[in-house]
Amino acid sequence: MPSSRVVVVGTTSDYIELIRRRYAHRALFLTDPGERARAREDTPGQAEEILCDLTDTPRILRGLRDHMHRYGLAVDGVACFDCESLGLAARLANELGLPFPSSPAVAHSRNKFLCKEAWKRAEVVCPEAAVARNRSDVSDFLDRVGKPIILKPLTGSGGELVFRCAEHTDCLVTYDTIRRRLSEAGENRMYLQDPVVPGDFDPRRHVVLEEFIPGLEYSCDFFIEDGHLQIIRIAKKIPGSETRVGTTAAYVVPTALPPEIPSRVFQDQIHRGATALGLERALCMVDFIVWQGKAYFLELTPRPGGDCLPPLIQQSSGLDMLGLALDIAQGRKISLPQTQSWQTLVGVRLFAKSEGTVKSIDDCDIRRDPTTIPDFSAT
Repeated sequence: MPSSRVVVVGTTSDYIELIRRRYAHRALFLTDPGERARAREDTPGQAEEILCDLTDTPRILRGLRDHMHRYGLAVDGVACFDCESLGLAARLANELGLPFPSSPAVAHSRNKFLCKEAWKRAEVVCPEAAVARNRSDVSDFLDRVGKPIILKPLTGSGGELVFRCAEHTDCLVTYDTIRRRLSEAGENRMYLQDPVVPGDFDPRRHVVLEEFIPGLEYSCDFFIEDGHLQIIRIAKKIPGSETRVGTTAAYVVPTALPPEIPSRVFQDQIHRGATALGLERALCMVDFIVWQGKAYFLELTPRPGGDCLPPLIQQSSGLDMLGLALDIAQGRKISLPQTQSWQTLVGVRLFAKSEGTVKSIDDCDIRRDPTTIPDFSAT
C-alpha cells in the first residue's frame, strides 16, 4: 500500500524542518527553489520534497503525480501555512479531490476589500473600506470617513506596507509610495492577481483604504467544520512603535475576550464571517480590534496564525499547530487542550537592522517587574 502524505504547499524552510523532525514521513513538500537555495536547514530527501515554480499549477500537478508514482506515495491531504500559497493549495486540492477551502473562498479571504464587502452583507462588524485606483479615491475616502485612515496592499500579509495617515498630503504621498513599492514587487506571489477574483482588482496597482479603528488588537485561531466552530486560542497583540503600524511587537497567550464581548456573540460573528467568505471546513486565523464594545474584523484567512504564535502556543499548552494542521488535512480526529492547561506567556518579537545571531539579552528590567514570570526560556 502506498505511503500517504499531506502535500504542504509553499511553506518556508524552517517550517519544513520542524514538520520533518516531528512528523517524519507524513508530509510531501512543494517548495520554491529560491526558498530551498536560501535555507540553512538540511535538504529533505528526494522523496520528501519537490522543487517547482509555484505559479505553474498544471506543471506542478504533472510533477506531483510523477513523483507519487516514482516513490510509491499517495496523497490524502493538503496543508498550507503561507498566504501567498493558499490559492495554489486550493487549486491542487480541487484537482486531487481533497478537502481544502475553495479557490473563490481563498481569493475572497485574501482580498482585503472583498472580504469586508462580504462581511457587510452578512452584518459582520468591520471597518469601512474602499479601493484606491487613483489619488482622487484617497482624498474622497478621507473626506468621507474622517481621519486617520489605514492604507495597505490588497493582498498583503502582516504589517508589510501598512501605513496610518491623517492629512491629505501625507495620505497621497503614502499612496504613491505603496504604488511604487508594489510595482517593484516583480514576481512576488504575495501580489499576483488571482483570476478567480471578480471585478477590477490588481494587487500591484490598487491600494486598500480602511477606516482607522482605535482600540486593542487581538488574533484568534479557530477550526470550522459542518457548521460547528471551535476556538483554539485568542492572543492579545502588543503593538510596535508608531512608525511600524500593523506590526506586532509581542503576543500574550492565552487571552480572554474583553468582558464587553460575550463569547457566544463572538463565536457567532466568527461563524458568520467565515461563512460569508465561503469557508466551510478550515483551520483559520482572524485578526480583530475591540472598540466600544464591538469586535471589528480586519482579516480572516484559512491558515493558522504565524509569527511567533506556533511556538508560543506549544510552550503555553503543548498544542503543536503544525501537527494540528496535518491532522485536519488528513481528516483525523483532533483534540484541543483544556482551558485550565494553558499557561499565560508573552512572546516577544525582535526586529534586527542587520543579519546576525543574538547571543545574549539584557532582561534585568523584565525580571524586576513583579508581574513577570522569573523563569525565561527560548522558544
